[in-house]
Amino acid sequence: MSSRNALSAGARLTRRALCASIAVLLAATALPTLAQDAAPSPNATINLIRLMVKKGLISQADADGLITQANTEATQAQRAAATAQAARPPADGAQPGDVRVAYVPQSVRNEIRDQVKQEVIAQAKTEHWAEPNALPEWLDRISWSGDIRVRNEWWLYSRNNSPYFIDYATLNRNGPFDVNQISQGVNPPILNSQQNRLNILDMQAHLAMTAKVADTVTAGVRIGTGNDNNPVSTTQALGGGLVKKEIWLDRAWIQWQPYSWGSLTFGRMADPFFVTDLIYSPELNFDGIAGKFKVPFNSDFEGFATAGMFPIQYTGNNSPAQGFGYDKNQSNSRWLSAAQLGLTWHIDEDMKWSTALAYYFFDGMRGKLSAPCPIYTGVDYCSTDDDAPSYMLKGNTLFLLRDIVPDPSSPSNYAQPQFVGLSYDYHLANVTSTFDFKIGETPARIQADYVRNMAYHAKDALTRYANGLGTPVNNYESSTSATESGPYKSGPVGWLVRGILGNPNPMAANEWNVTFGYKYLQPDAALDGLTDVNFHLGGTNAKGFIFTADYGIATRTWLSARYFNAKQVFGPPLSIDVVQLEINTKF
Repeated sequence: MSSRNALSAGARLTRRALCASIAVLLAATALPTLAQDAAPSPNATINLIRLMVKKGLISQADADGLITQANTEATQAQRAAATAQAARPPADGAQPGDVRVAYVPQSVRNEIRDQVKQEVIAQAKTEHWAEPNALPEWLDRISWSGDIRVRNEWWLYSRNNSPYFIDYATLNRNGPFDVNQISQGVNPPILNSQQNRLNILDMQAHLAMTAKVADTVTAGVRIGTGNDNNPVSTTQALGGGLVKKEIWLDRAWIQWQPYSWGSLTFGRMADPFFVTDLIYSPELNFDGIAGKFKVPFNSDFEGFATAGMFPIQYTGNNSPAQGFGYDKNQSNSRWLSAAQLGLTWHIDEDMKWSTALAYYFFDGMRGKLSAPCPIYTGVDYCSTDDDAPSYMLKGNTLFLLRDIVPDPSSPSNYAQPQFVGLSYDYHLANVTSTFDFKIGETPARIQADYVRNMAYHAKDALTRYANGLGTPVNNYESSTSATESGPYKSGPVGWLVRGILGNPNPMAANEWNVTFGYKYLQPDAALDGLTDVNFHLGGTNAKGFIFTADYGIATRTWLSARYFNAKQVFGPPLSIDVVQLEINTKF
């Protein structure tokens, strides 16, 4: 082994060590892929390898191998670094798919700032967390409304009226009344029919709360004034020693409306039917369940329907009070079942016609004669006392409910305490129609209403029971004799026509309307206890004219003048004129 060979071997070892060092350096620094051409590289290491080739320290093949190996390892290192970078969550919270914007103009930043500010303010207002003394959010779902009316009125009786009208409503309310005392000079309650009542100042007020409980559920409560708990008026007489006035629960209801075209209402509610004031008082509310539905056929025609069931009167749980358990009255609840179908025709922008056919079935309203009742033994009740109407006015045909057994010790003179009951059932077929139009720019309306009691049969009232029992005690024609009555006379028909010129509901200053109408209601056309108390002071067996006028003096405030000219349809004369002057407001 010569020194030359030793040098050659040392050179080879030197080159190998140098190549290994270069490869390690390339891999460690993750060099990018380099071009293999002769052009100068921006990478100093590549340039060094090329220089070593040029100086003959390594061959070109070794250099290419080193560069290829280095490129391969550099690529692998880059991929590993990219994978690690992708797996690491971004420090600024950006998510995959987010777009990074290197520069946002000032105008865009201002717009973003304003938008965020508005959203925060809106949320603060909605949730009330940024307003001092703010009310809870749930109060936004509650709305309030009300109305107040102050009225002065005059009740004007004709001097030609008969003075002999028995007040059967009071007789039942305070009864029973011993009719045997009449022959002894003791009168039953008598209606005023000749003495005027002037300047009666009264008022009416309602306050209502409506709550939006859920998207499909609404509930409401309304309280109101009133002289008593009668169903047809919340008018409260003023004066009376300046005592405080009572407040009554006027309405309380829950409405479920799962669809825009239909709803169900439960509780004590406003009259759900399409009506006028012919058979029901405008202030009458209904207890029970009612469903209302609307079906639009096209842009011109819309159908509607209403149906409901409403309890009228229950049998008292402990009635009669002195009866043993086996003597308690059987359940004989009275209900109103009603259905109405209607159609609205939108003739054009200013003309609309609505009409509806309804059937009101008052079940079990007709009273029944009691079983023979031995009052003389000391009992104070008979078997059908609960058949006396819970509320009545005047007009319907009545009969004495008790079949009282004569006292054997005094068969010609014995106590006969009595209640009165209705002689007929009331199954009312009713057609109501309203036509709205304009005369020039002035709104106008025509109303027409017709009712017939399908359960009325005059002969039934006279021949229902033997021996003259159950015959009517009222609705007889006048007689030329002071001690006798004329023939029995009643009827099942009622109707009304009315024209309204102007805004029917003036809610702004200078809005106005005038109304003229005529109402005709035979004695047994409808239940007298549910009728309007202004016309003829309530009840049936009345006919006459109605004049009214309203004029707005401010927003939601208006003056009213009303005149009701009415008298009897059948029977002895009873003419009653009612004049009313009012100021009304709603809020």
